[in-house]
Formats: sequence, C-alpha cells, structure tokens
Amino acid sequence: MRKLALLATTAAFVGLGAMAQAAPVTIITFAQNSTTNTITANSIAGTSTTLTGTDVAITVSGYADSTPTPFQAFLNLNATSTGSATLVAGTDVFQAFSGSFSITSGAGGTGTNYLSGSFADIALAGSRVAGPQGGFQASLVASQPPGSVNFTSDQIPASKLQDPSALGFTFTALSQALDICGSTICHFTASVSGDASASQVAVPAPAGLAFLGIGLLGLAAVRRMVAA
Repeated sequence: MRKLALLATTAAFVGLGAMAQAAPVTIITFAQNSTTNTITANSIAGTSTTLTGTDVAITVSGYADSTPTPFQAFLNLNATSTGSATLVAGTDVFQAFSGSFSITSGAGGTGTNYLSGSFADIALAGSRVAGPQGGFQASLVASQPPGSVNFTSDQIPASKLQDPSALGFTFTALSQALDICGSTICHFTASVSGDASASQVAVPAPAGLAFLGIGLLGLAAVRRMVAA
C-alpha cells in the first residue's frame, strides 16, 4: 500500500511539474532607425553616470504578441549608475545601473505600451579596445534572477512576462572608448538596439495532465483502501 501511495504521489507531482514548466522566449527585438547617436551617457562630477534616450525612433523586428512586425515605435531609456566603475584586465569597464524604459506607439511614453519596465543591478560593460569591425561598443544587460527586471505591456499578457526574464541594450558607434572618469564611466554618445525575453506559463501538456490524473486517481484509491 505504501508503494502504491508513493507511485501515485510521484505521478501527481510529475503532472504538476509538466503543467508548471515555463519556456523562455524573446518577447521583443528592436533597433533605432537613425544613423546618428541617440543615447547619451553623462558623467556627473566624476561620481555617477546617467544614461538617457528620449523618444528614440525604433523599428521593432520581433514581438511576442500577434502584432505584425516590423512596426515603428518610440524608445525612452533612463538609467543611473548605482556603484563605482571597475576596470578589469586593463581593457574592460563595468558599472552597475538601475532605471526604467518604455517602448510605446507614441512619443513621450504615450499610446500603446508595447513593453516597459524597470531594472536594477544591470551591468554596463564595454571594452576600451575597438571591436573587429572598428568602433567602440558596450552593452547594458540584466536578468531576473539574480538581478531585478520587471515588465508590463498593454499587448503581451502577464502570463508571457514571467521570470526568469532578461533585458539587454547594445550600444554601438560610441563617440569614444569606454573609460572611467573619477569613479564612474565617462561621457559618451551611442546608437542603440536591444531585446528582452521572458518565460511563458506553459499550457498543460497532455502527458502532464495524464500523469496528474493517474496520480490523483491513485491517491483516491489508496484513501479508500485505508478507510476500508
């Protein structure tokens, strides 16, 4: 009887596990339309750096919702450093940032909210050495866990915005090599592209439902046997 109960419980947990599985997917991919730099990093008194991009015209080339792609939108990005910049191996610069972003149909964060959110413990990283194609690049990347990334959307349902989630901005055509002024990243301008991903609450698989049903039936049978 104990073995039967164990088998029934195992089947029930397998069924629940199959129902709870989530698959991370890319929910948005975008790039700016302009060939000029649209992102500005400002060093404040050598102690902190702000990153801003205001009403950056972008093309969304991939989107989790049924909205056909590509389509046009506006990106707003605001972030502030939360720790000192660090130089690694003499070439790579790292600094933590927190902030918010929005991708909307209208300027100024108005209209349809395709995707917006906040982030913390996001790392800006780049090299002081030009890339193989020439020019300087950097990236701003966060994931939850271990950091903090929160998404909202008018179009993508909450069930498709679950953790683990990730957000990334790629900065290209930097106006100068990434460097440290005082204890923070120096001023630069850049072009931007990016993407975000999240896990979707999976639809219960037939096999998962079958295991769950078998397990529940087995547990019910064991309970009847014990009661008898």
